[in-house]
Amino acid sequence: MKKTIWELAPRKYDDLIDQLLFNRGILDVGALDKKFKFFEPNFSQDLHSPFLMKNLEKAVKRLALLKERRETVGIFADYDADGIPGAALLYRAFKAIGIKSYVYIPNREGGYGLSEEGIDYLRSRGCSLIVTVDLGIRSLSEAKYCKKVGIDLIITDHHLPGEELPEVEILVNPKQKGDKYPYKELCGCGVAYKLVQGLSKTFPDLLTEAFLKWNLDLVAISTISDVVPLSGENRVLAKYGLIVLGKTKNVGLAALIKTSGITDAKITAYHVGFQIGPRINAPGRIDHATKSFELLVTEDPKEAKALAMWLNEKNEERQAMMEEVLKEAIAKIEKEELFKNRIIICVGKWQKGVIGPSASKLVEKYNRPVILFAEDKDTYTGSARSLSGINIVELFEANKDEIAKFGGHKQAAGITVSCDKFASFCEKIIKTANETISDESLLRRLRIDAEVSLNQLTKGLYEKILQFEPFGMENPKPVFSASDVSLDQTKFVGANSNHFSAIVGDSPHRLKMIQFNFPYDKALIDSKLKYDLAFSLSLDEWQGEQHLSLKVQDIRLQKEKEY
Repeated sequence: MKKTIWELAPRKYDDLIDQLLFNRGILDVGALDKKFKFFEPNFSQDLHSPFLMKNLEKAVKRLALLKERRETVGIFADYDADGIPGAALLYRAFKAIGIKSYVYIPNREGGYGLSEEGIDYLRSRGCSLIVTVDLGIRSLSEAKYCKKVGIDLIITDHHLPGEELPEVEILVNPKQKGDKYPYKELCGCGVAYKLVQGLSKTFPDLLTEAFLKWNLDLVAISTISDVVPLSGENRVLAKYGLIVLGKTKNVGLAALIKTSGITDAKITAYHVGFQIGPRINAPGRIDHATKSFELLVTEDPKEAKALAMWLNEKNEERQAMMEEVLKEAIAKIEKEELFKNRIIICVGKWQKGVIGPSASKLVEKYNRPVILFAEDKDTYTGSARSLSGINIVELFEANKDEIAKFGGHKQAAGITVSCDKFASFCEKIIKTANETISDESLLRRLRIDAEVSLNQLTKGLYEKILQFEPFGMENPKPVFSASDVSLDQTKFVGANSNHFSAIVGDSPHRLKMIQFNFPYDKALIDSKLKYDLAFSLSLDEWQGEQHLSLKVQDIRLQKEKEY
């Protein structure tokens, strides 16, 4: 493993909490009044009017007309933990205002985005209008197909638009040109939530404030699972949504929380990101996502329990598949030395649904963009993941003539390449990456919020840091560094002795530290030497007592100090 560059944030405040706020762009020097708004967001005041979003008022009027005419609407949603909760949210909202709806969620074999198959399914159910959730911004031919067969289309999406927009009656996406909505980083379900907010203005007695609040649990799951910035409006939605999730009235979510083994009194972004979201995602990755949707809309506790257990089983299957993909991909990357390029492309006969998260693991290991392709008869379907600062969609744009279909975000995207163009695609995108990605952008970096002394670390500080929850993109869990640290009671633990544990600090500030998956030669550790540590704070419970501990992100000899 290459040495990690520690990037220490410039110190602007003596107060550590104010410094953390400054690092996250919350405070400017001399503007401490923003602190309260960050820690105590106001649900009623801190959400923007939905009608600032381009075409949203048109969408509300079209749906009101559909209700008046007693027509049926189709919901076409993505198969992940953003699209599925978004579909559930719209389904619940339409049901509340008396609009009959059918839901179509494609499987991965059918590909990402709108499809003629899904459009035909909803049309066969009598739908005169389709509303998309978390997809459609690049579905140009499918939008034309809707016109051809005489079905109206409202696209709600949050992905980056291409140069050409689909020809639709109504397009709702805060990232489209001419949209003046103040906050651009909503997830797909977040955009759907703005539509429901808009509908609540037309149907206030049916979509009450209580409805808008009690369904925030769905919005929080999507916002956290889709890894959008947890700043601005997203912070408001996620923070209040987590509160709702902790006392949810959604019987499916309550069953899923129980099945996931979550017993903590307070549900956090960690629980959503690593326990709830993956279980909602799992069926869409290896089976079909419809049952995840059914879980989120059922009102039958027995059905909810059965569905939650089924999702749990699918999640275990997903984890096993991922382990196999990683094993095969790493073997191929090492054998063929694919890591010598500034982008890694690897192909296998893999389940399409697990190549995305597997690519994320490989980005962590090799510190460069990765595209994993699942080989099919006529096409290669890929999932790409990238590093901060390297826009994978721009790489695709530069080589779009070789690509059948692509879409996504700067650091995560899907792609389809035909068999006859695959060799040419690989050659050209590797060439583009090698020419445009600098050596510096591939260096492993660790952002340090502040250098501290170990005796500053107290439970009181830890409790103040908890006010920053929910943690996520643009609001990461704080990382500190400490210098000139002695290590006592050093040992390697775990089934494979791959985790490093020690005791640090002087009495009465003795703290346990642990570094999972120790990445260096074990000979680095010597109790006679001193070290620099980069770490986050944690609170461990042992025999009924709580103890502050350090979760170490990186360790190095004190003499290697370089900021």
